[in-house]
Amino acid sequence: MCHRTLLVIIVFSLLFLSGCSEHGLPKTYPVSGEVIYNGKPVEDALVVLIPSSADGRSGSGLTDAEGQFTIFTYLSPQHQVQGALPGNYTVTVSKLEVRKVAEKELTPHEMQAAYSKLGAPKNLLPKKYADPNLSGIRTDITDSPPSHMTINITD
Repeated sequence: MCHRTLLVIIVFSLLFLSGCSEHGLPKTYPVSGEVIYNGKPVEDALVVLIPSSADGRSGSGLTDAEGQFTIFTYLSPQHQVQGALPGNYTVTVSKLEVRKVAEKELTPHEMQAAYSKLGAPKNLLPKKYADPNLSGIRTDITDSPPSHMTINITD
């Protein structure tokens, strides 16, 4: 193989590999925090950042056993990145009950019928925190984001 062909292959390989990197994606900034309800950490709560601008992207995270969460933003099917885009956000928090319908194996049709009978899952936190118009929780993400958000929920 001649040197010119080898050089062309190397250049195209490098161009291909650079197209697979995260270059070109919008910059996100780390966002983390904790959810506290009546003085206790909340496990399995969903925290959602809803952008105030129409061209923004929402971010979300799920709390662990200590009530801690980290926000991730979905940019494309190939890119869900840690952090949030810069902007103003309304924050919602919800925790849906986990229900089991049966201990035996069910067909998909039987499973759907069983869940239909149960109705919608209940939110285990006060309802207003799941509503972006009522939650009252807001945050601004800039190049110096909040180091740690503490979301205190009360009845």
